[in-house]
Amino acid sequence: MKLGIHAYSLLLAAGLREYQPVGRGTLTASQLLDKAAQMKFAAVQLARHNITDWDMVALVNLRRQAEELDLTLHLSTNSMQGDHLADMIRAAYTLGATQVTVGLSHLRGNVQQRQHTLESLLGDLDVAIKTAERYKVTLAIENGRHTAAVDLAALIQAAQSEWIGACFDMGNALTVPENPVESAEVLAPFCKSAHLKDFQVYRSVDGAVLVNCPLGSGNVEIVDVLRVLKTQQPSMTVFLQTAAERLHVPVLNDEFLHQYPRISARALAGLLRRGAFNYNVEELAFPHEHKKPEREVLKWEEERLKQSLKQAQKMLGNESLTLSLG
Repeated sequence: MKLGIHAYSLLLAAGLREYQPVGRGTLTASQLLDKAAQMKFAAVQLARHNITDWDMVALVNLRRQAEELDLTLHLSTNSMQGDHLADMIRAAYTLGATQVTVGLSHLRGNVQQRQHTLESLLGDLDVAIKTAERYKVTLAIENGRHTAAVDLAALIQAAQSEWIGACFDMGNALTVPENPVESAEVLAPFCKSAHLKDFQVYRSVDGAVLVNCPLGSGNVEIVDVLRVLKTQQPSMTVFLQTAAERLHVPVLNDEFLHQYPRISARALAGLLRRGAFNYNVEELAFPHEHKKPEREVLKWEEERLKQSLKQAQKMLGNESLTLSLG
């Protein structure tokens, strides 16, 4: 397996969400590639908003920089709209990126409603699938938040294209909630890439809160997941993602339970057992939420990344990954 860095690992430095660094300026796509090479990553997954200039010349320049640094590029976006994905695939081709990743995050409702949504998505994705096949750029659909592994597997199988697969986000599996290892077993045959992350799970009034944390300090069975993925996809790239983010999973809310009928009592208990402590908004706020100085915020983010990188290298070098689960 190869280790890459996801752009969201430097979410704050790049100004990809609400936080905007002013003194140092935002980390550009070009600077991210330089940093990735310095830290010995083999690949970079750029977010759509990393790239401010979509001019062909700018994309080609990024492509040349990646080639000089011996980095493989992937591109990610957050819209499942077919024409948009087709545009992203064409941009990826110019960029020299081998894969476009998109999150599947809007599957809600009962089983029949989910089936209808999946069928509608297939129709909408037709142009994107044809574009992927034409440019030979893989379209990897991420198991987005609250999307069951079996639903994503069904969508990929129905697409019937070698250029469509899954990007397995091991942390997102907890939002369904599912056991990450069991989700990996379902999606591993279709995986084209994966997101390597960890979450600390806390109890909340209506369920649980997942807080992204340095790799190895959370509640995700990372080595077990990697073993499953490596058995099926030994040459796949996994992207380290250490974003400063938290996800609310209100599994004790009746409305949530009605929207996600695949939740089993076993999975629900499994999620809640992980949360040994109650969620405290003030104690678990990130430095930028405490209005800490920019220098301190960005140093905190980079230290999390470095700590996680060391753990990822140990995990990927773990001899047990070559052993069968049986």
